[in-house]
Amino acid sequence: MGAHDDLADLWRWFGEQQFHHDSALYERIAVAVAADDEVLEWLRQAPPAAHLPLVPLAAARYLILGGLDHPLGDVYDGRSDGDAGEMFVDLCRRHGDALLDVMETRRVQTNDCGRSALIGPALSWIAQRDRTPSCLIDVGASAGINLLCHRFRLDYGSHGATGPADSPVTVSCEVRGGAPPIASELPAFGERVGIDRSPIDVTDASDARWLMACVWPDSGRTERVEASIQLAQHEPPTTIAGPANTTLPPVLHAQPAGATAVVMTTWAFGHFTLDERAEFVDLLRAESARTPIVWLSAENAGVVEAFSRAAPDGESEHDQLGVLRFDDGSVSSYPLASVHPHGNWIDWHANPST
Repeated sequence: MGAHDDLADLWRWFGEQQFHHDSALYERIAVAVAADDEVLEWLRQAPPAAHLPLVPLAAARYLILGGLDHPLGDVYDGRSDGDAGEMFVDLCRRHGDALLDVMETRRVQTNDCGRSALIGPALSWIAQRDRTPSCLIDVGASAGINLLCHRFRLDYGSHGATGPADSPVTVSCEVRGGAPPIASELPAFGERVGIDRSPIDVTDASDARWLMACVWPDSGRTERVEASIQLAQHEPPTTIAGPANTTLPPVLHAQPAGATAVVMTTWAFGHFTLDERAEFVDLLRAESARTPIVWLSAENAGVVEAFSRAAPDGESEHDQLGVLRFDDGSVSSYPLASVHPHGNWIDWHANPST
């Protein structure tokens, strides 16, 4: 057993669990890296936060999108059926210093507009119960792309569609079960604001390229993410830099007393430490003495215990979408749906009368 075995296990797990169904290219790369001692030792030079496979994968694509001439780029663009694993390993060996430079400062901040297809029904569900939502606050917003969810066309097939038909951004989402509330348009908010420890500026070319680099090349999401970035460049979302638990209170205090504030976390709360999670919940409970707060959460299974569901035998537990409502210190939880993290599908559980 070598010192890098835990890193090999991490790459192997990503290949088997994260990439297996959604990215054959990244699955092949993960398998190759897990078996290559030299590359694993090289990865040890990166900051610990960059050991997460998604960081070097995004760094490699960032360099390719920036003009690096390497055969892996042809594989990513579908012009070659070469072995992505072998090519990624070669890129690491040939361009290791450039990759490390990117990994020193960049962290994966997936900002996929596909998640709006999950956010949309949840916001419609909230609006059915809270007629006066004053603001939408996205905590862990990255570039704030999903604050523009009302500007996207969210297509649920025979279940209907939400948003402008002429939107440059279309997200198709399969309804696997239940009857999610599909409204013709999403609720109007007086204010939409994002909070992120290190927000991405879509008007900055290198930041926009990093957002594209975080998209898995064979996931089918490239065109819609690119279109959403272009839309955001014309309508830049408001984002505030700072830790969630210190930045959120002033934003809540600026809202009209008594009007419901919707606080949203989509695959961001799982990156909080356990202490930060507890502090976040206590903060929402305390702030609800002034105004009702609805926490809209979409996270990996088990991150928010109130929304955990038992999976069928032989299946992994799916990611969960749900709402916690804080009102003068009291808390009510409403599990809404099992979901795909990129908005590919939604399985709605909540009853209309819930």
